[in-house]
Amino acid sequence: MKKLIATLLTAAMVAASVMTAPMTALADDWTIGYICKDLSQEWFQGTLHAIESKAKEMGAKEVIALDCEMNPEKCLNNLDNVISQNVDIIIICTPDQGLSQTIVDRCDAAGIPVFADADGLIVDGKHIAPALELNAYVVGHGMGEWLAEYVNTNMDLEADKDSIGYMRMTMNEVSSCVPRAEGAKDAFLEGVPGFDEAKIIDANYDGTQEAGYDVAAATITAHPEITKWLVTAPNDEGAGGAARALEAANLDADATVVGAGGYIAKEEFKKDYSCFKAAAYFSSTVTGETEAQAAIEYLRDGKEIFGEYHDTYADAGDTDFGVFPLGGVMVDPTNYVEVMGPDAE
Repeated sequence: MKKLIATLLTAAMVAASVMTAPMTALADDWTIGYICKDLSQEWFQGTLHAIESKAKEMGAKEVIALDCEMNPEKCLNNLDNVISQNVDIIIICTPDQGLSQTIVDRCDAAGIPVFADADGLIVDGKHIAPALELNAYVVGHGMGEWLAEYVNTNMDLEADKDSIGYMRMTMNEVSSCVPRAEGAKDAFLEGVPGFDEAKIIDANYDGTQEAGYDVAAATITAHPEITKWLVTAPNDEGAGGAARALEAANLDADATVVGAGGYIAKEEFKKDYSCFKAAAYFSSTVTGETEAQAAIEYLRDGKEIFGEYHDTYADAGDTDFGVFPLGGVMVDPTNYVEVMGPDAE
């Protein structure tokens, strides 16, 4: 499994994208619209920076970036805004996937191609536009494997069975994050088959660190019998929020938190101690550069966006659009500098 995760990340760093379509602007005069659900998050800031750098390197004139601040109405307003500015292509991470059909319809009406960043544009379980998404279940599975190995190496489940609980943080409204939580739980139970599933408590949040703190704090308060918490979260914001909540409850010394992203985790790794002990690392730089390359190659060469990845969801018959499968690698204080390279700074 670890080899598979590493392979996926390596593929993300080298793969190109591909789509037959007419060019929409003169060469070296392209404008990209980037609509993001929450530009206050470090992940998306890194993605935007990489989009801007790579797109301009490849000849784009401008990247117009707009922040939805997790507000669906603002998302649609931002979409109308970039459409009115006659951008050549739109990359969007919507705060509400229920807007998917509306987003695609408005772009189609304007004759502007669109593809999704992170959270796919999906109707009835199928993509209606290309997307770059994490191979979410595999990422989550790696998180659960790491946690199981940590528990088996460092804890005595029999002696502590009454005091240990697993907080499985979830983002149920985001399709690309649901499989992360599922994969984490499945792999954890595979690695720790004797764990009492009644001690697995789900905690749903919206993806922000503030909400992660609130839901973790409420879960901790609701279960005073648990003094040794194991936590997985589908992004680093949730893991960071949980770590702060555990600190506030004076339970961090016996807690283990695993996140996804690595961009917040790396700061925790630099501390003398943090209960935020590991993360599935995936690069916002790779994400942004891959998306910018896909956009420019579509405009410049007429190549289908992520066309070589039509079979990503083939088992579900979801093959009409390419979905780029970004992977991840587990990092912790022992290996993050080597694995993350410049991103570890």
